[in-house]
Amino acid sequence: MVLSYIFLHDTTFMQDLPTGLMLCIIPFILGWLAASAYYKVGALKTELAELRAKVDSLTGENTELRLKLSQTEADVESKSGQLHKAKDDLMMCESERNALREQLGDKHHGGGGGHKGHAITFNGKRYKHDDLKIVEGIGPKISDLLHAAGIKTWKQLSEAAPDKLKEILDGGGSQFNIHDPGTWPAQARLANNGEWDALKKLQDELSGGKV
Repeated sequence: MVLSYIFLHDTTFMQDLPTGLMLCIIPFILGWLAASAYYKVGALKTELAELRAKVDSLTGENTELRLKLSQTEADVESKSGQLHKAKDDLMMCESERNALREQLGDKHHGGGGGHKGHAITFNGKRYKHDDLKIVEGIGPKISDLLHAAGIKTWKQLSEAAPDKLKEILDGGGSQFNIHDPGTWPAQARLANNGEWDALKKLQDELSGGKV
């Protein structure tokens, strides 16, 4: 009854009631907002920490992959070098094998310059026996020119004087003036003797047949 009377007749109390209620509600609201913000900030911090951990992990994986890539590239380069060496060794083995076959043919047929029916693999190319084009500096046209002059075999070329070969070239026309036959007899002698390693070494030091 007393409270009812106060609510009905005490106007001051009625006027202060909303203010009192607001003073009670506002701290509650502020506290709730603060708690909510704190929770969200904590969640964001946790998420940020997880993202940083993922970034660190990806950075580590990226570094590891770069190291593996560098090592793989180095391995590929090494394998490539080994492959080229193996190819060179294979060509040398084929040349030696063919040289041995030539020698075997010589002994079997009693010849001095090799069996003319054999083909030869030298420096990655196939040549018939006495093919003058095996000599560095001699192409198809010069080979035909030498044949026309009576030089048709490696032995004949090995016995020809460089001055004589130069005369033959000069007789073929001005387009042959740039050629120097100085090493041709030596190359032909090595080919005729089946000294393929020595011939390859000599040709590696030449450019167009010139030292």
